[in-house]
Amino acid sequence: MPKISAYRDFWLRLGVSVLLAFFFVFLGSDSISDIVKGKYFVADVLAGFALTFITTSSVNIITAYLDEQYPWNKYFATRLLYQLIAAVAIPAIFVLAFMYTYLIVLLGFKKEEVQFFYTEFPISVLFILFWNVVYVGYFFYRESKKSNRELMSLKEQLFTLQNVKTGSDVIPTLPEKIVADIKEEDTDFTESSSTNKIKILVAVSGNKNIPIPVENIAYFYKDGNYTTLKTFQSETYLLNHSLDELMKLLEETLFFRANRQFIINLKACHYFTNEENGKLEVHLIPAYDDSVIISQKRAPAFKEWLNK
Repeated sequence: MPKISAYRDFWLRLGVSVLLAFFFVFLGSDSISDIVKGKYFVADVLAGFALTFITTSSVNIITAYLDEQYPWNKYFATRLLYQLIAAVAIPAIFVLAFMYTYLIVLLGFKKEEVQFFYTEFPISVLFILFWNVVYVGYFFYRESKKSNRELMSLKEQLFTLQNVKTGSDVIPTLPEKIVADIKEEDTDFTESSSTNKIKILVAVSGNKNIPIPVENIAYFYKDGNYTTLKTFQSETYLLNHSLDELMKLLEETLFFRANRQFIINLKACHYFTNEENGKLEVHLIPAYDDSVIISQKRAPAFKEWLNK
């Protein structure tokens, strides 16, 4: 069972519950003093407070649970349906049942005498929708901050490779350095050595060692001064190995050096298109934001590699 991290907004819910309790009590009244002096004033305020606090708290817990089980950024359609049912419809039904019990059953009013079902209840539903929107907005705000923190952590820690396993050998990582891209586009990127080809990359994330099978890596690419790998699950890790160094360690039948910026996995090639001057544009899975271009000189080698 996943741990539910409820939104820490107790004091906000408490304050909103007090305000809404008085708001609904005074709603539609011509004389505030008459309402305050009425025999049901205290009971109405307490009932309104309890109802609002229970409703906002239930939306809090339900939304936090759905955040864990069906995050918006992964299951948007499913999450929207569950959110509307569990965090809007059910709380609205609870409000209706609560007020019916309080006004009709406990206080003994007739349904025709009660205005709640025609005035306050629609406003209550709108408030429940608003409260859901607040949590949804905060979810995306929190995810944005989390992504920014992870990116900064990647930049600072470099998610460096601790070890590169090549069967029985272990190759230590190289010291951090910046490699200048001074090679011409027609450099022979297929150069390889007799080194055993790697099967596993062990990446370091904080105090975690993450083994990544090379067949799970969709492509490597240069991002500024960093070398980045992306898996088929769209996970990214920064490396301190250059593409030239990686190409010597990767299986040539599985990976191809497309250009100075890219090494691509055969399974990541969704399709390619012919461009001007004999160039090719490769479309990848997972998708990459910019164009991945193979030069006219490299195009025959790419097509030959696909047919191996």
